[in-house]
Amino acid sequence: MIDFSAIYENIGYTFKEENLLLRALTHSSYDRVNCYERLEFLGDSIVGYAVSEMLYFATGEDEGSMTRTRASMVSKEPLAYLSDRLGFSALCRRRNCALSVKMKCDLYEAVTAAISLDGGFSAAVDFVKRTIALAPHASEDYKTKLKEYCEKHKLTYHAPYTSSGRADKSTFTVEVYVDGKSLGVGKGPSVLRAENEACRAALTALHAI
Repeated sequence: MIDFSAIYENIGYTFKEENLLLRALTHSSYDRVNCYERLEFLGDSIVGYAVSEMLYFATGEDEGSMTRTRASMVSKEPLAYLSDRLGFSALCRRRNCALSVKMKCDLYEAVTAAISLDGGFSAAVDFVKRTIALAPHASEDYKTKLKEYCEKHKLTYHAPYTSSGRADKSTFTVEVYVDGKSLGVGKGPSVLRAENEACRAALTALHAI
């Protein structure tokens, strides 16, 4: 049996049914039946709820601002970072596949669901609230800012991307065009991050930030 003591210390929760945690850390390449896929489906909703509740009570933002902040906090990169930091990635059972950012994100969501099934919904929400702030989040949503700028000034927005490198370690390049003119290029481990960086450059070029 796997020693989960380090994970228990990291997450501030001890499982009564360790098989639930084991399943949450099992990829379909290892066991197609007892894998984390169904748990991930449930965990996605719990993480979203927990962050929504946090923002509702901790900020005075309007609905639109809270939606954008939540999207940044629950996107793949911060949740994947948490899986690395909390020890989920290191203990993930899999065969002949590298852990992608998406898979690491799924692990965090699956463990959240496993905590809910083991200790109740409140325990899972508390887990998310304890750990979500440990992840680095995008401080600015430049894509939304640029699209709002384009809508206000009746300009077109286009952001094609290319990728390079291995499938599990791809680098994405996004070039942002405003009204057909290239105004910014960004690179990153995901299209979202690369596009956000390109939009920051475009807003700078437009003297909008």
